[in-house]
Amino acid sequence: MTKPTAHLPYSYELPDAERDHLTREFLATTPPHHSQRFVCFEIEGSDPFANIARQLEREVFFESWGNDAATMQREYGPYEESSVFFLAIDTEASAPAGVLRMIRNSPAGLKTIVDLDDCRKSPIAPIAIPVDAVQARHGIDDLDKCWDGATAAVPRRYRRKSPTIHMQVMLTVFAAAMRDDIQHFVAVLDAPVVKTARDLLGLPLVALAGTPPFTHMDAPDNQAVYAHIPSLLKVAADGNRRVGQKIRECARRSHSHAFQTLS
Repeated sequence: MTKPTAHLPYSYELPDAERDHLTREFLATTPPHHSQRFVCFEIEGSDPFANIARQLEREVFFESWGNDAATMQREYGPYEESSVFFLAIDTEASAPAGVLRMIRNSPAGLKTIVDLDDCRKSPIAPIAIPVDAVQARHGIDDLDKCWDGATAAVPRRYRRKSPTIHMQVMLTVFAAAMRDDIQHFVAVLDAPVVKTARDLLGLPLVALAGTPPFTHMDAPDNQAVYAHIPSLLKVAADGNRRVGQKIRECARRSHSHAFQTLS
């Protein structure tokens, strides 16, 4: 795929005008395969276009919890090479509309599990929860088959459209997880989001290693969670015929750079 004309390092500090220019350049080099307004693209963390997603993360995290660029660089710097961004773009406005970052296993590990093993960040601080204890608790025999849902961000201006954006992103993630044979999912989520996912959507999320809600990256009332991906996909597919059809369609669709879904 064509890269931006000038190489960009990993950055959380692009001006809005530069982010918007980068988004237009991305769409010009990776045109959508359909005419829907919101399209989700899969972008490797090492791709210079991934800085579009990083700006969105910083914008939303700063607005919500005061996490500035330095905080984002400190927290996610070790995982940039192992990150993959699922970026929703408003093709009518040529603007980023939402992003989900997944972290794959690497020598740096998976951020959620690494943080639990840090007595300064652990949900039961000052006691750390060892990585092998997390693996044993949830039957994770291979961390390469586990994804860490590290960030999720929808800017305020698109939150009225968030159900549509979430559907686009989640279908793309489901398809990519099936493609890569991912079996396990861990994340730190807002506790109200966990409650909604469990109570309203019926998704099989459980507290990671039985941990309680905690403050994470200055955000209160978070919950570390675990899900078995095949079980989660079955619940999602069985709960809604249309969603199930889309998941099966997505499993058959694969592109070298952008893994796109129809709405």
